Amino acid sequence: MDKLKVERIKKFLEDVNENNYVFVAIILVAILVTLRLFIIFTPVNIHPQQMKIIIPKGANLSQIANQLADQGILNNPKSFVLAAHLMLKNRQMKAGFFNLQDVRDYRSLIRTLSTSQVHTVKVMIPEGYQAKQIAQLVASHLNFEAHEFIRLIDDKSLLTDLGIESPTVEGYLFPETYYFNDSDTPEDVIRRMIGHFNEMVTDSVLQAINASRRTLHEVLTLASIVEGECMVDDERPLVASVYVNRLKKRMRLESDPTIQYIIPDGPRRLLKADLEIQSPYNTYRNRGLPPGPINNPGIKSILAATWPAETGYLYMVAVGDGTHSFHNDYDSFLRAKRQFQRVRRQVARNTNKGK
Repeated sequence: MDKLKVERIKKFLEDVNENNYVFVAIILVAILVTLRLFIIFTPVNIHPQQMKIIIPKGANLSQIANQLADQGILNNPKSFVLAAHLMLKNRQMKAGFFNLQDVRDYRSLIRTLSTSQVHTVKVMIPEGYQAKQIAQLVASHLNFEAHEFIRLIDDKSLLTDLGIESPTVEGYLFPETYYFNDSDTPEDVIRRMIGHFNEMVTDSVLQAINASRRTLHEVLTLASIVEGECMVDDERPLVASVYVNRLKKRMRLESDPTIQYIIPDGPRRLLKADLEIQSPYNTYRNRGLPPGPINNPGIKSILAATWPAETGYLYMVAVGDGTHSFHNDYDSFLRAKRQFQRVRRQVARNTNKGK
């Protein structure tokens, strides 16, 4: 065999090898593409009751995959994690509330979970609500149970972290209209409300409280009583003055809202027996302020308790239209009280006639 033939044979063999490499590479790419498509188009199981899900804050990809597997949405969390990597979405998963109505496979599920879907929920917290009432109200709008919120009301580590020198958050949950995220936890809500409290109780308020030689906790306790008594804003400083004057004279406060706080079936019309309940919050039996706030007062009541009116009032009586009459002496107080009782009896008679 001459030299030219040998060279031609070598060239043919080299061409065959190169073609084989290209062919093998093409086959491998095709396999990988097919495998990728097979993984990312893996079907998922979305039942009607699972159309809406919540991914908690801080959850990583593996935790999200395990949550979805626990909920029966997918069968293999590892393949879901692999699919997220193949789609380059492994670092783009979001926390929040997600609607899975249009999800059919890993691809659409991963796209949904990697798209920011923050939904806000409007919740109006009324002035004077107790912490347990706030728990019920917020839980009815967000995705947790009231008992989860209530459990944190007296959580010592949370109170310390928030800088609250009180046994509970009662009094510090500022009433306001909030726009919460639907993925917020009870702790998120509490931190948000107390953060707003710190914004509203300004340095000037704190300076006035320090100058009065009272603590913030004492002022909030008084403010909560004012909140429980008042329906008319102009009366708040007057009501505060009544209780400040009684405290100075070491008179019992005898505040009905403190009794409403301790009865299990309130609010309702108080009975004589209610005034005898053994409780440190019963201001008919105990002198001084109760141990802490009986509700969460608004800023107007806090300001009234910080800067009460300067009066000689020691007594007040409901008039029947949401306002009070104020009195310096016991005799005028008794006359006003008898007048109110006559009005109440007349209203009751008229109500009974109308039935």
